[in-house]
Amino acid sequence: MIIIYKYIKAIRIITVVLVSAMFSNCIEPFEVEIEDFENILVINTTITNEVKYQQVLLTRTFEFEDNGPLAEQGATVKIIEDAATEYLFEELSPGVYRSVQEFGASAGKEYQLSINTLDGKSYVSDRVTLPQETSIDRVYPMRMTNDKGEEGVGIFLDTFDPTGNSLYYRYEYEETYRITAPFWVPVDIISFVALEQIRFDFVERPESQRVCYNDNKSNNIITTNTNAFDEDRLTGFSINFIEAKDIRIADRYSILVRQYVQSREANGFYETLNSFSESESLFSQIQPGFIAGNIISENDSEERVLGFFDVSAVSEKRMFFNHDDILGDLEPFTLDCNRIIPAPDPLDEPETFLERLRDIINGGLLKFLENAPEGSAGPYVFVDRPCGDCTVLGKSTVPDFWVD
Repeated sequence: MIIIYKYIKAIRIITVVLVSAMFSNCIEPFEVEIEDFENILVINTTITNEVKYQQVLLTRTFEFEDNGPLAEQGATVKIIEDAATEYLFEELSPGVYRSVQEFGASAGKEYQLSINTLDGKSYVSDRVTLPQETSIDRVYPMRMTNDKGEEGVGIFLDTFDPTGNSLYYRYEYEETYRITAPFWVPVDIISFVALEQIRFDFVERPESQRVCYNDNKSNNIITTNTNAFDEDRLTGFSINFIEAKDIRIADRYSILVRQYVQSREANGFYETLNSFSESESLFSQIQPGFIAGNIISENDSEERVLGFFDVSAVSEKRMFFNHDDILGDLEPFTLDCNRIIPAPDPLDEPETFLERLRDIINGGLLKFLENAPEGSAGPYVFVDRPCGDCTVLGKSTVPDFWVD
């Protein structure tokens, strides 16, 4: 969903610029009005050589006061191979279209995207072919200090095409990291009413609240090319940087990097899209204007369409490391886990305090840690829920690919 994300990002930045200008240059407030708004179809798709259910995302541009893009529903979507074979798509959810059958792009064949919307408009892409397939040689971590002076871990990759035909590369990644609740204990406390009195008892706490996993997907556009190099080779190409105190590398971390070999035209589109979404470009004197892709309207040659039909060869590689493997001498991220001992107020009736204690237990914001030490004002010690229950920060299901 990179195209949609980048478009939204650019609109948000423009909003900030407009508001800042209002407050810095105007004495009297005024309402912002956007004239000549264009309802443009936004198409986001990359068809790959992987045999899988391929996906096409369709939305519409949105106005300043709207919350986000509007899904384009009810469209007829298909991809045509060599002007003969058709792969039909079905709408799984608003604006999300998935191929009815699994398929992958093949070398030497031409592919074209065709879209017919509910209002009777038709859109087609240029015919494109699958580029050279090149595998990632390795993905690896390296301790480093970034341009901001922050110490952490950089993620790098090496790749090489001895044929010299790949040239243009785009990257995405998925991060997965392990989270361990630092004050997980095997018991929980519950409250109940017996003989019209509030009582408390201990129950077993699920083991699944002890260790969890969370994940992130890249939301930026990473492109590069090897045109200026003697070889079609990338060595130590930077994919990501994670600051040392980030929760993602507090324990064990994994990253799956996907490499897309793409055409020169696709590379130009994504580079322009990336430039348009960067805040710096909005302050420059020369603006990039509309981002032209390779998709046109068959009904109206003047209608503008935002998107690019991309067919790419994909390679992927996964890597794991532990915090101590790279940053063993640095303190990792730690949760702020204060010990909390609820105590009765001096004027509390006994039942009042028990009701408050029951509300704390049932409220879900705190987790039981232990019985309070002798002499404490209250009977139990609690910690903030994330400190004793990792499911606040992730999912307890171990990913299929995970290796300890």
